[in-house]
Amino acid sequence: NSNMDDGWYTTNDEEQLRPPPPPPQASASASQTQSAQEPSYCERAFNFFPIRTFCFIGGVALVALSVMDFMFNHDDLLQWVLRVYRLCFGIAIMVVEAPIWKLTRSLQLGTFFWCRFMSRMWGRAWFYFFVTVLCLAEFNRENVGTFTVIAGFYLLFAALFSFLFSKLAASKLTRICAFVAGETDGDAMNERMSVKYDELAANGYLGKVGSVEIVKLAKQAGRLLSNAERHAIQAFLDESCNGYVSKKDFSKQLLRLKMQNLRFL
Repeated sequence: NSNMDDGWYTTNDEEQLRPPPPPPQASASASQTQSAQEPSYCERAFNFFPIRTFCFIGGVALVALSVMDFMFNHDDLLQWVLRVYRLCFGIAIMVVEAPIWKLTRSLQLGTFFWCRFMSRMWGRAWFYFFVTVLCLAEFNRENVGTFTVIAGFYLLFAALFSFLFSKLAASKLTRICAFVAGETDGDAMNERMSVKYDELAANGYLGKVGSVEIVKLAKQAGRLLSNAERHAIQAFLDESCNGYVSKKDFSKQLLRLKMQNLRFL
């Protein structure tokens, strides 16, 4: 049997259990849900770009190429210290960008809680840019660490892509916030946010709002999310680093977005 969102359904061998609802008013449907436009081929290709995998590979490359410089280059003391730092930074990148499973998720949430800037895509972008500067500093040494410089150029692209997706995610979350809040303000807006969260959580896994519900909300607001944008939005809304979006964080972060007009997530 196929359950519909409005709660009634029919089958081939059963009579209709509940009469179909009346057709929605045009004005009500316009304010409730906006259909997302079908993306073009270029948009689908862009949305498919796996930015987190791209950054994870950058972390692996930084660790591997730093080890190779340790093995094949004769370092002075300053180079040796910098390479130890870069090795640690590469491990940190691998942790925060690793595919999600039980072990990595707990490490990621712990990192996001104690290093708040790492939970934001713009924060990780600045971190990658900082590591890039450390890698390209090898150009100023007599014994250039060629492998580390290669990793630096790779991480530069990772930083630029992260800034781009952070900007796009902020733009789409702003539209989602406007959809949820409507034309209301104050207590009425808080009530709308509470009702929308309850609606999403009712259909969520264990009554929680996660990635599936965020994608659904974006579609209701007329926006399609790439995986990178969805992850950035979910990390922003999960301010308490629970691994899911709580009702308190949902309202708090949407209000923050509305008040501060954030341009990057």
